Amino acid sequence: MSISDEIKQSLTEQFDKTQVPEDVDRRVRQSFLQFHEKKENKKMKKTIITLSIAAAVLIPTGAYSLSSSYFAKDQADINGLVGSGVKRAVSEGLSVPIDRKITDQGITIHFKEVYVEDTKVLVHYRIEKQDGTLVPWEFDTTGLKIISDGKKDGKQVDNPTYQEPGVEGFNRLNFIGTERKEQLPFRLTDAAGKEIETGIADNDKPEGVIAFVTSGASLPQTIKLNVDIDRIGKVKGSWKGDIAIDQSKAKQATEAAR
Repeated sequence: MSISDEIKQSLTEQFDKTQVPEDVDRRVRQSFLQFHEKKENKKMKKTIITLSIAAAVLIPTGAYSLSSSYFAKDQADINGLVGSGVKRAVSEGLSVPIDRKITDQGITIHFKEVYVEDTKVLVHYRIEKQDGTLVPWEFDTTGLKIISDGKKDGKQVDNPTYQEPGVEGFNRLNFIGTERKEQLPFRLTDAAGKEIETGIADNDKPEGVIAFVTSGASLPQTIKLNVDIDRIGKVKGSWKGDIAIDQSKAKQATEAAR
């Protein structure tokens, strides 16, 4: 048996003994074969083989690669919509960085990243002060009949709730406010400007995710995120505009997330 064959057999035995996820095992094997087929000197091949074996041993169960995507973070999840499938897809580079800003009253809504599947859109945003730091999560409750201020030990932990005169129940005071009748500061529209029917969720905090999910229908080929905000925390202003949503990776993301 040649040295090359012995190395291949040794590598195979190492893989068989190493307990790693099936997906990781497949990827590392493919990576090795691609490297092995390159016309490089024997010393370089041995180095690559050693690193491949080390990678198979050291990769933790349930994780293939780290990602700088916001959607890879635990705090990105909203209503279970940013689960393991999304994290797997963004680890493969299937989100799209954006850098769109809408500014008024010294406050900027900064849209940083978008992730799209056939039936779902996730947008990462930050609401920033002029120095780029996050605005404080605070509310103006002046003139409201407050039921709960949402604070614990003087720190804001939840949105305040209040009661309107003559109305049963209570309302939740939003951090991101709009004068729109349905009180939705974000919505998706198609090429004709018609609103796309989706479920909508957002974190309503200085940083978070805006999520849109259809009932199962595929999204149109052209979609835009429409923004219509007149209050952020204690500050009134006008933050309006629209942002084209890049769907170039939607098909790949849908497959990777399954």
